[in-house]
Amino acid sequence: MATGPPKMPRVNCAVCEASTSCLFTHLPIAERSPPNSLICHHTYAKGETIFRQGAEISGLYLLCHGKVKLARYTSRGQKQIVKFLKTGDLFGESGLLETGVASVYARALEESVVGWLSVGDFQELLKRKPPIALAIQRRLVQELDELRVRLTERSYSGTHERLVRLILQLGEKYGCRGDHGLVIDLKLTQVEIAGMLGDTREWVCKQMGALKSRGLIAYWRNNLVILDEAGLRQLIAPP
Repeated sequence: MATGPPKMPRVNCAVCEASTSCLFTHLPIAERSPPNSLICHHTYAKGETIFRQGAEISGLYLLCHGKVKLARYTSRGQKQIVKFLKTGDLFGESGLLETGVASVYARALEESVVGWLSVGDFQELLKRKPPIALAIQRRLVQELDELRVRLTERSYSGTHERLVRLILQLGEKYGCRGDHGLVIDLKLTQVEIAGMLGDTREWVCKQMGALKSRGLIAYWRNNLVILDEAGLRQLIAPP
């Protein structure tokens, strides 16, 4: 029987720090009480699994705070990272309309607070708050657009170009400006980067070394740092 995360003390959606990117930011503050009363919140420790690949999903997950990785194991047992999530992102869409089976697993990359809304409560909320349905549609359209771009890049771009694009995309989504450059706040291993590109760790190691020697990237406290964003963009063809 499918179940959601254990209940924890509720987070106030009206004052949540994720409100600028959260699905419920489309509601006036005065109208955020209904979703706040329906969402179950749970805190996951770094490295803790939120749900496993193949598990039944009977609701929608919302990352209220922290970082989460979505990944999957292929039929050959190889791990592929599908996506990194940030505060305000939705996941577990297979349980959006009815109980479904997770095609990926979700794991916390740092201590994270995750909200969970059951299918029934979510459907009722959509009926009562149409702006949320519109926001969901927009996000799904955006996801489809991003998927089309990735598929096109995989078909027509070389692996080196896809590596550079990946670094730039991670910088745009997870980059923090600092004295050392644009620090990508994800401790990615070269094995994980290789899995995202469908290539080998040895190849990634060689290419990252070349970018580092040209002064385009660096590493600081195990985080990848973009030193020269303009220089990286010169290495890729226009979209």
